[in-house]
Amino acid sequence: MNNNIQELYEKYYPAVYKYFCKKIGENDAEDLAQQTYVKILTWIGCVEKIRSPKAFIFKVAKSVLYDYLRKKMLMAQAIPFDNLYDCADNHNFIEDVESSDALKSLSKQEQHIVTLKTEGYNSTEIGKILGVSGSTIRTHLQNIRKKIK
Repeated sequence: MNNNIQELYEKYYPAVYKYFCKKIGENDAEDLAQQTYVKILTWIGCVEKIRSPKAFIFKVAKSVLYDYLRKKMLMAQAIPFDNLYDCADNHNFIEDVESSDALKSLSKQEQHIVTLKTEGYNSTEIGKILGVSGSTIRTHLQNIRKKIK
């Protein structure tokens, strides 16, 4: 039975990884691909009975993706927008963002910057994490603010 799981892993892991890369980018793709195979392990007694392993694996991958996106949406709804930017004209930002739909319009990089900002990092620290200057991050934050308006 372990040989079957190993074979499935070796055969389909690259395709599962590419699936997640296309859907959410490379940052979390490997973690989600691993989670997919962890979930498959819960079906270890049924692996031999599965008629279409590829379809089964991608069904599990799709489920893992939906769980991930659901979790991200819940996090996006919980973001405290009042401390989002260290810009001078921050006073009306909460009013500008009336729903989590505003976050959906942001690119993955912009969402990452917003997430880091809400986790308490300042612009300089975010810049170091992303390999750019603090002023670049401040510019991104201003552009994000304009996008959300």
